[in-house]
Amino acid sequence: MKSSDRNYPPRWIERLLTWFHPEETREEVLGDLEELYAYWFAERGRFYALFRYIFNVFSVMPPFVRRRKPKHDYSKPIIFHPDMIQNYFKIAFRNLQKNKLYSFINLTGLTLGLAVAITLFWIVRFEYSFDNYHAKADRIYRVSSTDKFGMEQSHVPQGVIKALNTQVPGIEMAANLQAAGSASIKVGTEIFEQKNVFYSPPQILEMLDVKWIEGSPKNSLSAVGNVVLDEETAQKLFHGDAINKTFRFDNQIDLTVSGVIKKVPSNSEFPFQMVISRETWKHMQPEFQNEEYWGGGDSMNQGFVLVKKNSSPDLVNRLLTSLAEKHKDVSIISTYRLQPLSEMHFDTDKDSYNYSMPQWLIYTLISIGLFLIFIACINFVNLATVQAIQRSREIAMRKILGSGKGQLIAQFFGETFVLVFIALLLGSLLATNLIQYSSELINTKVADSAVWEFSTLVFLLILGLVVTLLAGIYPAMVLTGFQPIKALQNKVFVSTGKGISLRSTLVVFQFVIAQVLIICTILGIKQIRYFYEKDLGFEKSEIITVPMPERGNNNLRERFRQDLSRHSEIKDVAFGLTTPASKRNHWWGSVSNPNFQGSEKSFRIQHVDTNYFSFFHISLLAGRGLTSSDTTTNTGLGNTDVVINEKAAFDMGFKDSEKVLGQRLEIWGDRATVVGVVKNYYSETLKGNLMPHVFLYRPWNFQLASIRIDPAHKAEALEHIGKDWKTLFPNNYYDPKFLEDDIKSFYDNEKKLSNFLTLFAGVGIVIGSLGLFGLVSFVVTQRTKEIGVRKVLGATVGSIVTLLSKDFLTMVSVAFVIASPLAWYVMKAFLLDYTYKIDIEIWVFAVAGILTTGVAFLTVSFQSIKAALMNPVKSLKSE
Repeated sequence: MKSSDRNYPPRWIERLLTWFHPEETREEVLGDLEELYAYWFAERGRFYALFRYIFNVFSVMPPFVRRRKPKHDYSKPIIFHPDMIQNYFKIAFRNLQKNKLYSFINLTGLTLGLAVAITLFWIVRFEYSFDNYHAKADRIYRVSSTDKFGMEQSHVPQGVIKALNTQVPGIEMAANLQAAGSASIKVGTEIFEQKNVFYSPPQILEMLDVKWIEGSPKNSLSAVGNVVLDEETAQKLFHGDAINKTFRFDNQIDLTVSGVIKKVPSNSEFPFQMVISRETWKHMQPEFQNEEYWGGGDSMNQGFVLVKKNSSPDLVNRLLTSLAEKHKDVSIISTYRLQPLSEMHFDTDKDSYNYSMPQWLIYTLISIGLFLIFIACINFVNLATVQAIQRSREIAMRKILGSGKGQLIAQFFGETFVLVFIALLLGSLLATNLIQYSSELINTKVADSAVWEFSTLVFLLILGLVVTLLAGIYPAMVLTGFQPIKALQNKVFVSTGKGISLRSTLVVFQFVIAQVLIICTILGIKQIRYFYEKDLGFEKSEIITVPMPERGNNNLRERFRQDLSRHSEIKDVAFGLTTPASKRNHWWGSVSNPNFQGSEKSFRIQHVDTNYFSFFHISLLAGRGLTSSDTTTNTGLGNTDVVINEKAAFDMGFKDSEKVLGQRLEIWGDRATVVGVVKNYYSETLKGNLMPHVFLYRPWNFQLASIRIDPAHKAEALEHIGKDWKTLFPNNYYDPKFLEDDIKSFYDNEKKLSNFLTLFAGVGIVIGSLGLFGLVSFVVTQRTKEIGVRKVLGATVGSIVTLLSKDFLTMVSVAFVIASPLAWYVMKAFLLDYTYKIDIEIWVFAVAGILTTGVAFLTVSFQSIKAALMNPVKSLKSE
C-alpha cells in the first residue's frame, strides 16, 4: 500500500477480490468498499477500517456472494415452480366454484366411471390372486383327466395317487383330498351345520401354506378320529378352547380336535374350515382302503401333486396316460394331465371346492372398466370445450400479460388434475361401499378380502395420471390455441367442422356402449326368465326337500312317511338319491348293451322309490314302474329290473319305447332288464343336453326326502315337517329347502351377470347423458345469437327445440344402428353355451332404441327449451 495515503485499502486484498468476485459486479463492489474504507478510517482509525474491509471482502466472495442479474436479462418463471403450482391450484379451485353446474356434471361422470373402475380392479386383482400366496404354488398341480366318452373328469382314484408316489419319477408327494360339503355337528346338546368339510392326509397341508396355531400336519392328521379346525370354527363350536375337545360328526363318529389353523384366505380354492384325517374317511368308507383302486369315484375326491424342482409335468402326463391304458379294463379314463394350481380357479368344467370364475368374464370386466373410464373422459372433453368459449377473454388477457403456452397448458392440466383427484377420492369411497355388494352382482368373494393394499394406491396414482392426460390434453390444446385479439373481440369460434365431428363421434361411441349393454341386459334377463319358466318335464312347485341322515334305515324312513301323512297339509312323500334335477350327488355309470356304438355308454344313475315317478308327475310311456322287489344281490350274478328314459332308449337305437322293453343291460357289472320307459326330463341345467337315465330301486341309498305340501298352508306344513324330522333325527342338523329355489340356484351366475349388466347399463346411460348434456350446452353457447335472431324473426319454441335436437337424436340413431349388430353378435356368442335358449327377437332392439332415444331426448330438451325461452334481447347482447 502507499505510505503517503494511509486511508487506501491494502492492494493484496483488493487483488483477491478481483480474482474471485463475479466480473459483472466487480467494479461496483470495489468502488463501494473503497468509499466505506475511507469512512471507517476517518471515524475509527486504520486498524478498525482494515478489519471491516477484510470482513466485507470475504462476505462478497463465493459461496456467499449473490450474483446480480443484469436488469435487461428477464427470465420467465419456471412452469413447475412451487409458487406457480400453488397458483395453478388456486385458479383451478376458483374456476370449479365459478362453474358449479359444469363442475358437478364433470365430477359426477368421473366419480361414477372411476368408482366402477376401482371396483373392477379389486375384483380382477382378487380373482387372479387365487392361491398365489403358497410358497410352492408353481410346483403344485391338480390331476385332471378325460374319460373315453370325451368328458372332463375331476375325480382321482387312490390307485392313481399310489402310482404317482411309487412309479412316476419327478413327484415329491401326491395325495387325495376329499370334500364333503356340509355336515351336522353335535357338541353337547347343541347342533350346528358345518360347511367346507374336508378329508385330507398330512401331505395336502404340507404342500399348501396353512398357518398352524396348534398342531402340525403329521401330528394332527395321521390317526383315525383326528380333526383340525380353523380358528373361526373352533370359536363357534368351543368358544376358542378346542384342542382335545370331542364332538359327534354327522351322527356317525366321534372326532377329537388335534389341531387349529388360521382362517384360510378367501382367495383360495381350499376353504378349509374342518379338516378330518384321511384315515377317518377310510374307516367310515372301507372301499377307500384299497390303494390299488383305479375305477370311478366322487368328483370331489381329487388328486394333487407336488413336483420336484426342475421336473417336467409333460413327462408325468405321458407316464400317467400310459398307466391309464394298462388299467382300461377297470377305468373309463383315457388320458391324464397335471393342471397347474393357477388354472384351477378358472376351470368351470370341474367341481370346485370354492367357486370358479370363467376367463371370459374377467376380460368382460376389464373391457367394461376401460369403456366407462373412456366415456367419462369424453364427458370432460365435451364440457371443457363448452367452457372454452366462456374463458376466451381470460386466456387472451393471460397471453397479452406474458403467459406462455406451456404455462397455460400446465394451468389447465392442473384444473383437470384437481377435478380428477376429487373424483378419485369420491370414487374410492363409492367403490369401498360398492365392493360390499359385489357378491350380489357377480360370483366373487372379494368383499371378504382386504382391498386397500399398496397395489391399490399404485393403481389410483396411475389411474389419476392417465385420466388427467386423457381428459385434459384436448381441452388444454383448444383453450391455449385462441388468438388474443379475436378473443377480446368476441370472435372466438371452435370449429364446427373437425371439433363437432370429434365430439359427435365420441357421443355416438358413448351411446353405442350404453345400447349394447342395454340390449345384452334385456336378453340376459329374458334368458333367465326362460330358465325359470320352462317346463322341465316334472313337477317342481310346492315341494320341500330334507336330507335323510340314516339312509339305509328302512324303518325310520317309513315311519317318517307315516308321520307326515297324518297331516292334511302334506300331500305326498317320495324318496330317492336326489330330486329329478339337482346340483350335487350325480351318480354316473358305464352301461353296456350290444346296441350301443362301442357297446358302452355313460348313463346317469338314479336310485328312486316306487312312487317317485307319480310324485314328480313323470309320465310312463311304456312298460311299468319300479316295485320293492326290483333289487339285486350286488354279486354280479343277480338280475334287477330297471326303468330308463326316452333318451336312453334312443341311444340304444329304439325310437319306439315299447320295443326297448326286455332289453338287457349291464350296469357296474350287474345284469339288468328294462321293464319301463319314462318321458324325458331335464336333470341338468339347460346349458346342456338331455341325459340318458337309468332308474333303480335302491332303498339303501335314499338320501333325500321330497315332500309335496298344500300351498295354502305352507307355514303349518313346514312346522309339521320340522317337528317330525327332528323327532326321528335329533342328532342331525335340519336343513329344509324348496325344490324351486334349488333349481333357480342353477342359474345364480347368470342372474348375477344380468344384475351386473343392469348396473353398468345404467351407469353407461347416466354418463352418456351427461356427455350429451355437455355437447348440447356447447352448441347452445355457440348459437346463442342465432337463436335470438330466429326468435325476433318469429321462430316458435317448438321449431328452435327441433333445430337444436335433431342433430343429437341423429347421433343416438346412428349409435343404435352400430350397437344393434354388435349386441346381436355378442349375445349370439354368449347363448352358444346353452342348448336351450331364447330367440333373439327384434322387439328387444326396439325397446333398447326407444329407451336410449327417450333418455337422450329428455337430456337435449332440457337445454334446448331453456335456450328457446331465453329473452332474444339478452341473446343478442350476449355477444
